[in-house]
Amino acid sequence: MYDNAEATVIFMKGEYERAAHMFYEGARDGDIDAAFNYGYCLLHGIGVQRDPKEAKSYFVLSSLLEGGEAAYNLAVMYIEGTGVSKNFTRAIDYMKSSAMLGCVEAQLYLGMVYTLGAVIDPDITSISLIPFHTPEYRSDIPLLEGEVSSERQAAEEDERLSVVKQDPRAAFEYFRAAARNDPTYTADLVAKGKYMYAKCYADGFGVEFDRDKSVRLMLIAGKSGSKEAIGFLAERGVPQAALLEAFKGK
Repeated sequence: MYDNAEATVIFMKGEYERAAHMFYEGARDGDIDAAFNYGYCLLHGIGVQRDPKEAKSYFVLSSLLEGGEAAYNLAVMYIEGTGVSKNFTRAIDYMKSSAMLGCVEAQLYLGMVYTLGAVIDPDITSISLIPFHTPEYRSDIPLLEGEVSSERQAAEEDERLSVVKQDPRAAFEYFRAAARNDPTYTADLVAKGKYMYAKCYADGFGVEFDRDKSVRLMLIAGKSGSKEAIGFLAERGVPQAALLEAFKGK
């Protein structure tokens, strides 16, 4: 019988082939945690031959997994065309599903998408669940896989702009959800959510302008670790003594 904790320990010991085989067996038995982990191994070629197309199938099996990690990974795959054809509409659908399941990465991403009114490339390229929720960021120097024609680029830009429209209220709701997320494994991202939530009140974006509330929320964001919030407060002339008191112990 599949034991996710045992398979995870084996993976963490570096016995990737053995762990991947255990994930595979667990997925065959219908365990959605195992299906996610096997999909992750396939996506990155860990313990098995890399096969993003097959990884997609396992992420679909686990797409309703509580936390939204599988749906997030699927969304990114459709944005980047990894193992699937690019499909921005399907990507946004999966991203919304991920956000609804509580994924802070998806909530922040959608907040930015509805702020800009366009599908953008996410900074976080995938999420691991081995041993727990871990966002994985884009390389500083992304690998180039070939030239893209100017005609294709233009068509893709048009599609990115057509899938979503700027919607300040929707952006505000996603930022608020991110601000209220559980920071257990993603404290820096939740702090970013708190900052963006506060900034909506500061800018009157998606919600009525409220300077006092924005300052209160910025203090909360700063205490959560947001450097942007601390900078915002300093620029707005919040007394240094008040900042030191607010962030005491941080």
